[in-house]
Amino acid sequence: MTAFAIVCAALLLVTLVWTTLPLWRPRPSVDATATRKERRVSSAVVILAVTGLAAVMYVQLSNWNWQAVETAGVQSAEVDRMLAQLEAKLAANPQDIEGWILLGRSYFTLEKFPRAVEAYQHAYDLSRGENVDATIGLGESLAMLDQASLAGRAGELFNEALRRAPNHPKALWYGGIAALQAGDLKLGRDRLQRLLAHEPPPQLRTILEQQIQDLNEQIGEAGEGGAATAATPAAATQKHTIQVSVSIAPAIQQQLKGATPLFILARDPAAAGPPLAVQRRSSAEAPLTLELSEADAMMPTRTLASASRVQVVARLSLSGAPQQRSGDFYGEADYEFGKDTGTLQIVIDRTVP
Repeated sequence: MTAFAIVCAALLLVTLVWTTLPLWRPRPSVDATATRKERRVSSAVVILAVTGLAAVMYVQLSNWNWQAVETAGVQSAEVDRMLAQLEAKLAANPQDIEGWILLGRSYFTLEKFPRAVEAYQHAYDLSRGENVDATIGLGESLAMLDQASLAGRAGELFNEALRRAPNHPKALWYGGIAALQAGDLKLGRDRLQRLLAHEPPPQLRTILEQQIQDLNEQIGEAGEGGAATAATPAAATQKHTIQVSVSIAPAIQQQLKGATPLFILARDPAAAGPPLAVQRRSSAEAPLTLELSEADAMMPTRTLASASRVQVVARLSLSGAPQQRSGDFYGEADYEFGKDTGTLQIVIDRTVP
């Protein structure tokens, strides 16, 4: 936007010089001294008229949302101010566990996951691992940085949290995913069943029931655990999935130095927050076709069933982190449930500025 304004100003300046220069040149047949004042007045009138007309036309005809930009800037400044105040309080009182948890939660909401990890780690260390909120917050932030950590430290943190709070909904969700990734289908199924007892929203209940039914079939125990049998064919038809085909443009492929982490994620373009679904693959697998579903959700209340339209992004992360960073390569496409069918084609052919 700044560059655009500079170009507009330069063009306007050229126009003004071009239109007013004749007014400043003395004409041989007219006394220069006598007309100098008149020519200066004429030039000033032209400058003001052209500048004013350009400004009015741009404001009236431009589709740029000036109010939204101003509002976003004010809100961002206010958030930064509040975070700075909280950090200053913690610098003065570094033993405030709840303060560190609040800071971690704030950074997590802003999707600044590395900072969230730092804040939650402070709270975790101060409580010696006994604060459940700090433990879950740290595990969730690590999982957002790298979903593979659910098979490592993040998964261990959720297991710790469940030992202290066996029925914590968020710990049951992430703990269930971690168990399934580790191949422990029974433990994953049991944790999801316990999550059902918390009366989740209808959409999430449908997802959980379908997942439990699928797990029961896989482990040969269909019919066990009453809630699993509650899934109906109608519920199954509501399952949101997207078939995605990902390829890498030759120009991008030539710039890769060995296997690079590949993140395929779906997000709600109308709402900020963590992705609705995400998978981690490798550039060595491309071209590849995969399926994104509710089982790939990172939060129990944010799944593909939460949105009617999603934006699917395939990104090669040079840093190895799922967050977008300058220099990463990506491709993206939109998908609307109930309208779009078939496989969504994404070509990674762009670079993050």
